[in-house]
Amino acid sequence: MTPPSEPSPIPESHVRIEQRSDGAVVVRVRSAGEGEARLPDAVFSFRCGDPQYAYWLARLQAAGDGQP
Repeated sequence: MTPPSEPSPIPESHVRIEQRSDGAVVVRVRSAGEGEARLPDAVFSFRCGDPQYAYWLARLQAAGDGQP
């Protein structure tokens, strides 16, 4: 059995993290590619209590961006 591989990190230039006025953290991941081959950007939102909320909030605070 092959050991699980490490996930590929998303380049920081492709990720934008912000916090809405209701406290939710919004993560936008810009799609790679050009022209018609480019997929839509991915957008995720996390609220307090979601498993990944603390991780993304910490990244937002470390960057010093997006506080309401």
